[in-house]
Amino acid sequence: MLNWHEVLREDWLCSNERGTSFMTVMLLLLITGSLGVAALTMSGLENSMAGSLRVVEEGAGAAESCVGTAVRAIRLTMDDPEMDDDALVLIAPLGPVPALNKLVFSQEINGTIRNSTDVPVGAGNAPNLTMNVNNYIVNGDIDFLYGKQRADSNIADPEESVRDFFYRVDCVAANASTGAMSRVIATFACYSKGVGCQKRGNT
Repeated sequence: MLNWHEVLREDWLCSNERGTSFMTVMLLLLITGSLGVAALTMSGLENSMAGSLRVVEEGAGAAESCVGTAVRAIRLTMDDPEMDDDALVLIAPLGPVPALNKLVFSQEINGTIRNSTDVPVGAGNAPNLTMNVNNYIVNGDIDFLYGKQRADSNIADPEESVRDFFYRVDCVAANASTGAMSRVIATFACYSKGVGCQKRGNT
């Protein structure tokens, strides 16, 4: 003879086990889905970081190329202060120096204007150099800081007198489409006797 209490108890236990199995499967699906979303998020983050790093490197490279151009411009203008011979290649449209800035540029290189407050970008900008490097517009500012007699040169003889001239080069590279911007500021010591320029600092 069937005992209805036992039958009902067995049915309740079976249905209870079915609920436990359902919850276990749902939990496993939730954990697996969470791991998948986390993996996709990490992959997207890594791609984004790699892209950002590439943009930073491109901008820094564009700004560094401006610094190299600035050193060449300093050397040519020191040897040709009027900028009508070798330094003529620096003037736009052939070179990076805006034509309207030729006089000021020459005065800044040769120390007539010292520690100028002009800047390459921002309010009151008057860049000495303007270049396009890849997708970047690069503006550069060169400022004459000071000059001094070299300790090992012959002060009494103007032919053997050697002076060191110190310049600050400030270059900013900006990409209008991405909004990326890189800036390099370097200090150089350049020698009056055509020896060249030597970097003294970089930020």
